[in-house]
Amino acid sequence: WDAPDTYWNSTEFLTWLYNKSPVKDTVVVNDRWGNGCHCQHGGYYSCNDRFNPRKLQNHKWENAMTIDKYSWGFRREATLDEYLSIEEILEEFVTTVSCGGNMLMNVGPTHDGRIVPVFEERLL
Repeated sequence: WDAPDTYWNSTEFLTWLYNKSPVKDTVVVNDRWGNGCHCQHGGYYSCNDRFNPRKLQNHKWENAMTIDKYSWGFRREATLDEYLSIEEILEEFVTTVSCGGNMLMNVGPTHDGRIVPVFEERLL
């Protein structure tokens, strides 16, 4: 999303999506469709990773975050203190939802698709 919207043909695609596609009346699009567009356009704002303004917003928004403090993928060498604790996740969830946001929480599966116990524990 570092390239301009013209590189991705975002405007052309969104025009089709909202006017002619079979899902035009039910689709929702975030703001990650080109450099310079985030936090300005879209059905909801995701602005950047771990976006949480911690105050009520006038526009729908999303907190896209990970349990791992440093990576979106699985890290075999990660230590327990490099993951959010259950309390930290709950605090993030409560502040996100109480301010009108949606929380997307990522866990990094292993190379063969398994969810490791530290992620399972925090998701249950």
